[in-house]
Amino acid sequence: MKKAFTILLFCVAGASFGQTQTRILARDIIKQINEGRTVEYTGVEIEGDLDLTNLSNQRLERHSSGWFDTNETYESVVEVPVRFSNCTFLGDVLAYYHLDRRNETYIAHFEKDAIFKNCTFKRSSEFKYSEFNGQATFTGCTFYDVANFKYAEFSYGPMFNSVKFERGADFKYTDFPRETTFEKATFYGYANFKYTKFRSPLNMQGTAFRGDEDFKYTRIDGRSFTSHLLERQ
Repeated sequence: MKKAFTILLFCVAGASFGQTQTRILARDIIKQINEGRTVEYTGVEIEGDLDLTNLSNQRLERHSSGWFDTNETYESVVEVPVRFSNCTFLGDVLAYYHLDRRNETYIAHFEKDAIFKNCTFKRSSEFKYSEFNGQATFTGCTFYDVANFKYAEFSYGPMFNSVKFERGADFKYTDFPRETTFEKATFYGYANFKYTKFRSPLNMQGTAFRGDEDFKYTRIDGRSFTSHLLERQ
């Protein structure tokens, strides 16, 4: 009986230890990036806000001042590849934010690949103004809050295939290169593609809009996006 109890206790302890290993702190990921180490996780929960805008290489890029206004933009660069598979972000994922009271803007850019596959974003995901110089992949991800990619720039066609945007997404003014894919992506909220630029080939096969969408002034290869869609019907 004592032996059986010991074995049971060991199993419970082992299970508890295994569970604690599946959750990591966002600040530990920031530390990895600052140390120049590749970030790669599978099947973990990330606790806390993953603030990529406040890296050790942060610098003031632009400064403009007037008689009554001062605006400062601080930019950080994620210099290592980041790869997440089947992960859950419990806090905010921030590659952009703005402080109104101080009129300061903070932005993060990605020098290498930014890979998110089958991940869940529980809260805010801010990639406004971000530059993706490597491959950007969000295949199979679920965004529970509005996904903000306004003004984002991609060097290679990003992958948003099979993504679920539960509260919609903002791609206003985004400049998409060739071979962008939204195949089988679903927008349950407002999908804002106003002033967006696409280049062919573009894959939107099976893309579903369950809420409102805005393609006003959207262009593909310099032509009206609405005309492009009509031609393909």
